[in-house]
Amino acid sequence: EENYMNKIIITPLGTISPYTKDNMNCPGFLIEYNDKRILLDCGNGITRLLKFPKTLENLNVIITHFHKDHFGDIGAIQYASYVYHNLGLLNNKIKIYLPKNDYGFNKKSIISNNESYAEYFNIDNDYSFFVDDLNITFKDNKSHTIESYMVKLQNKDFKIIYTSDIGTTNFDNLIEFCKDASLIICESSFLKKHNTNSTTHMTAYDASILARKSNTKKLLLTHFWPEEDKKLYLEEAKQNFKNVEVSEEGKKIIISE
Repeated sequence: EENYMNKIIITPLGTISPYTKDNMNCPGFLIEYNDKRILLDCGNGITRLLKFPKTLENLNVIITHFHKDHFGDIGAIQYASYVYHNLGLLNNKIKIYLPKNDYGFNKKSIISNNESYAEYFNIDNDYSFFVDDLNITFKDNKSHTIESYMVKLQNKDFKIIYTSDIGTTNFDNLIEFCKDASLIICESSFLKKHNTNSTTHMTAYDASILARKSNTKKLLLTHFWPEEDKKLYLEEAKQNFKNVEVSEEGKKIIISE
């Protein structure tokens, strides 16, 4: 067994939006630290890549906002927790963190699910929690179509940012939040050639500017359009920032001191 102490293992589970395609799922990233797990979003299809019941032990699920592509598999995880607990194979409740304010009754339907072995917590800008020495904090990016939280995971050795869905209208605050990150997992829904004029999603080019201005070490692009070639996102981002990768389902990234 490899020694994963003082390492963070990041496994992309879902990298596209707003629908699944081939072997690609909607957004989700599994963070493993010591023997603890943090799931950043829980999009459609990601449970295909989880190892049940093992993944459920010490599991913290963070839903960054109430768009269905970011929580489509939460019901599957809840039901799995219920069944495995009833079978005596899950001791601790899974923890599910949700934006404080409901949107379209989505939160209500998640929390009112009785067939789950879970406890629920409210995210807002002031909320934080620890997983061992890893401090997890949140900030509403104020640039998506609804309330959407960026997530920072930080200890003395690492700072990892997950932007979730984000636009360009609040860029200075975003740069500040990402300052000197070891890694930014950044949405890059579009390419410049798409000419969307969207202010509520980023291009790969926008993501690369963010990485450069915030002095991050590494940029991991995600949230791609399902029909687009991922190589084009990589090429576009590399115009501004060299240490960039595109996230692929199951392709681990290990961050160590």
